[in-house]
Amino acid sequence: MKTMTCAQMGGPCEEKLSGNTPEELMGNAMHHLEAAHPQMAADVKATPADAPMMVEWNKKFMEDWGNTPDSE
Repeated sequence: MKTMTCAQMGGPCEEKLSGNTPEELMGNAMHHLEAAHPQMAADVKATPADAPMMVEWNKKFMEDWGNTPDSE
C-alpha cells in the first residue's frame, strides 16, 4: 500500500490517501475530491483524459507512485 497526500496529487489539502495500486489510489482520491473539493472534482471529470494537462498529470502521478515507498 502506498500513501500520498491530496496536495501531492495536485489537490489543495494535506489529507492522506492510500491505495494498493495506482488505480485504487486514484479512485480513493476522486472520492476524496467529490466529498471535500466538489468543484475540483467536477473540473477533473469534465476534462477529457487525453487533454494535455491530464496526460501530464497522469505521467507525473505514475512517476510519483513509483517513487513513493510502501506505507504498510
